Amino acid sequence: MKPAGLALALLFTLSPALRAEESGTRATASHSASGAVRVSGDSGLVLMDLFLNTVALGMDLAALESAAPPAPHSAYAQRVRDDDSYWGPPRRQMDAREGLLLSFGLGGGSAYLSSQGPGRTGAFDLDFRLGYGFSDRFQLFMDFGVDAGRYPQSTDFASWTFTIRGQTVLVGDRAGNGLSLNAGIGVGGVDYNDGYYGNYSSSTGLALAGGLSYDARVTPWFALSPELFLNWHQIPNSPGLPHDIASAYGVRLNFLWYLK
Repeated sequence: MKPAGLALALLFTLSPALRAEESGTRATASHSASGAVRVSGDSGLVLMDLFLNTVALGMDLAALESAAPPAPHSAYAQRVRDDDSYWGPPRRQMDAREGLLLSFGLGGGSAYLSSQGPGRTGAFDLDFRLGYGFSDRFQLFMDFGVDAGRYPQSTDFASWTFTIRGQTVLVGDRAGNGLSLNAGIGVGGVDYNDGYYGNYSSSTGLALAGGLSYDARVTPWFALSPELFLNWHQIPNSPGLPHDIASAYGVRLNFLWYLK
């Protein structure tokens, strides 16, 4: 199966949130006293189903890609010159994007909080990832991102998301260089500091996030990865009130390690 099929599945995960923001509609969710997020309607179930199917597809591809052919066995051991040592069975070489994935990123962009009015404002972006690369074709990781900024009315905020993401390589080589697409689903919220009432936090709501990055290998285990990112999440309000939304997009530079 070509990576374009997995890329389309990842893009479908982001499309409901983008259409909701552009049209001005918001999905419904509720926040209980215990802090748990409950998404009502079918949209949340559909998004979760798409994500799980994407993960399952990626893991199947990873299993096929990583399956090594059986080593050929000769009838007699091959002696190397006059040495008493013998050739051992060949070992499968790990893919460049296979292994423990660790990433730390810094950047900036534009943020929007519907609770603060129709305008956007600049934001500083911080991102951390931890996961595993199953092969060059598929990686799965946890992502924690924060976009912090300030509105003209002196309201400091930090919009955060925690998502589980799948990633596939669109164009690349065996050395680990290439263009990658990632997308995922999770939860998000906002912390405020208005200078008058101190710090307070919103309820957590459904979050969607994704990015398009290019890995440039510096060493076999380390890469610099500039990324175009997009984050979106709900800000649940009291029952009977429409939910607010938060979104951010921009550019960040990721420092990426694949530890074998």
